Amino acid sequence: MTALTFYDGVGCIGGNKILIEENGAALLLDFGTNFKAEGMYFDEFLGPRSSFGFADLLSLEILPPLRGLYRPDLEYPGVWERYADHPLYRQVEVLGVLLSHAHFDHCGHISYLRTDIPVVTSLTSAVICKALQDTGGGNRLQEICYATPREFAGGVLKAVSYRNAPFVQRPYFVFGAQAAAPAVGDFWTQYDGSRALACRPLTFCGEEGECGPFRVRFWPVDHSIPGAGAFGVKTAAGWVVYTGDLRLHGCQGALTRRFMAEAAALRPVALICEGTHPATTEPVTEEEVYANALAIVRRTKGLVVADFGPRNVERLLSFLRVGAETGRQLVLTLKDVYLLAALHAAGEPGVPDPFSDCRLCLFVKPRVTLRGWEKALVERFAAAAPDRMVGAVAVARAQESYLLCFSYYDFHALLDIGPRGGTYIYSSSEAFDEEMLLDHRRVENWINHFAFTLYGSLGRDRERSGLHASGHIHGPGLEELIATVRPEILIPVHTESPDFFRRFAGQCRVVFPGRGERVVIG
Repeated sequence: MTALTFYDGVGCIGGNKILIEENGAALLLDFGTNFKAEGMYFDEFLGPRSSFGFADLLSLEILPPLRGLYRPDLEYPGVWERYADHPLYRQVEVLGVLLSHAHFDHCGHISYLRTDIPVVTSLTSAVICKALQDTGGGNRLQEICYATPREFAGGVLKAVSYRNAPFVQRPYFVFGAQAAAPAVGDFWTQYDGSRALACRPLTFCGEEGECGPFRVRFWPVDHSIPGAGAFGVKTAAGWVVYTGDLRLHGCQGALTRRFMAEAAALRPVALICEGTHPATTEPVTEEEVYANALAIVRRTKGLVVADFGPRNVERLLSFLRVGAETGRQLVLTLKDVYLLAALHAAGEPGVPDPFSDCRLCLFVKPRVTLRGWEKALVERFAAAAPDRMVGAVAVARAQESYLLCFSYYDFHALLDIGPRGGTYIYSSSEAFDEEMLLDHRRVENWINHFAFTLYGSLGRDRERSGLHASGHIHGPGLEELIATVRPEILIPVHTESPDFFRRFAGQCRVVFPGRGERVVIG
């Protein structure tokens, strides 16, 4: 018997956690953070307690009660006795997580999984996962690539001393590459901190591979983060195809159409399909974003700030082109430079080497202390390009020479620069809930304080600004996808628009599973 169980990602956007099982063997399709569900209880100041492992998230039914899935060192004593009578409680043995891409709503809760469960993804997504963790912080557990060992002591779970235990790196199996360049191998094994890293080398799979009894196929697709992919899993019932997140209107839209054609040739029994923006009919393309931003920057006197998603590398490259066309150097934060260097090491097409590309500068903020990775990066940049390290004083003196890639969390630096006038380009999505709306209002307060002219859509202004290209497929694209693949069963996920998918009931069986519901497909 082949069955799919949807533990999250249904009736909402993000948080995908889908279990595919056959004769006792199981795989997970993503294991992401449901930010909307967590936001019902937590904020940036109050989060799940790492000192109680995953118990808080189990209690709030944000993580499913699946014994054998989670890290033993995060199991608070007696935690499972509370769930013996829970309707979703059971023992599982998962052979791997098929990770579609490195956005936290698809990968964030991997942090809680057993460290011996392989993560199966693209080389680029693996590299991004490590970069995210290397540079991460805050109160959220972000151990998606390597884990800090913990022990129960004094009534709580505590990190084992760095002197006694290294980080434990998760096994990553990567598609789309046969071997790693030395640079990416060096990146994968390095950690600039006190604790050592017990490294597991990357395992390369080509385009298809075996995971227990399952045959797994990976297709690169276009999305707003590099390395995104769709998966096919061959089961006794037939091929199950999972889109992850994808689109047709980005610079790599041809990859998505190739996936559609090759998935159709498999005659899949089921298509698990994202549906984030089915109401969109004419999406903004990345080329439009570039052209519109270029026109704005060309007529700007003074400083330009570009605000966009932190891992939207395609958008960063668009603004790099804008800077080059207008005689401005693109100024990046430490995290941006770290990510670019990692992607360049992995051979990601079009990504420049930030240490040698004269179009890029590193913004250096005054810091009391630097974390290990920050210190190493600053030293490396200083050795390679000291003339391209700029601070607030340099930017303030020559504001028309720079294009700053800043977001809300970089605004302290604007106080040091002290701009009066200039341009602020908001090149990200509009607010979709009250919390984001409050954040956007704070951004607007900063913009007004510095007398910037704002371009782009803040708040709930959904007017087409032409300064943001969505990472998700539009309505006509979904129609093309479903008509091309022609599955026997269509299962929409990552969507709040079920009515859109009901129209396909005449072409196939359309199933809308509930949270925790099992769907038998053969």
